[in-house]
Amino acid sequence: MEIKELIGSLGDRIGIQLALDADGACSFEADGLVVTLNHFPEIDSLALTGDVGEPPPEKLESLYKAMLEANCAFAGTAGATLSLDSASGRFSLCRALPLATLGADSLYAAVEGFVNTLDAWHKIVANYRAPAEGEPTGGEPEPLSSGHGFMQVQLRV
Repeated sequence: MEIKELIGSLGDRIGIQLALDADGACSFEADGLVVTLNHFPEIDSLALTGDVGEPPPEKLESLYKAMLEANCAFAGTAGATLSLDSASGRFSLCRALPLATLGADSLYAAVEGFVNTLDAWHKIVANYRAPAEGEPTGGEPEPLSSGHGFMQVQLRV
C-alpha cells in the first residue's frame, strides 16, 4: 500500500481527513494529545511523534532513570523511544514504522498503541513529584501495561 493510501485510510478510520504536506508530515489530535506522522522515504519508514511534556524543575534523577529503563528493550514504551528535544526542552516519544510492514489495520493498531503510550507517559511527566531530601525513591513511575484502549480523535485546528 502506498503512503498516501495508508495515511488516507488512517484518516478514514479515525474520522478525519489526513494527508501529508509538502514536507511529508501531518498532525492530528487524539485524546487531547497531538500526534505527528512524518514520512521518511530515505529509510522507507513512517515515524509517529508526540510531545510528552516539559521536564519538571525538581530533581529529575528518578524520572530520567525510569525513562531510560522504559527505553531498554522497549520495556515501557511499546516499541517507541523517549527522548529530550534539545530545541524545545521538552520530552518526546517517537516510534518508527517500516512501510513494508504496514497495512491499514496494522497502522491503525500501531497509532492506537502509540497514543496509549503517549498518554501514559504524558501523565507520568505531568504528575511527577521528585522525592524529598532523604525520602526513599519508591514512588517512581509505574511501568506501562500493554492493554489496548479505545482511541478518541479530534482534528487539531
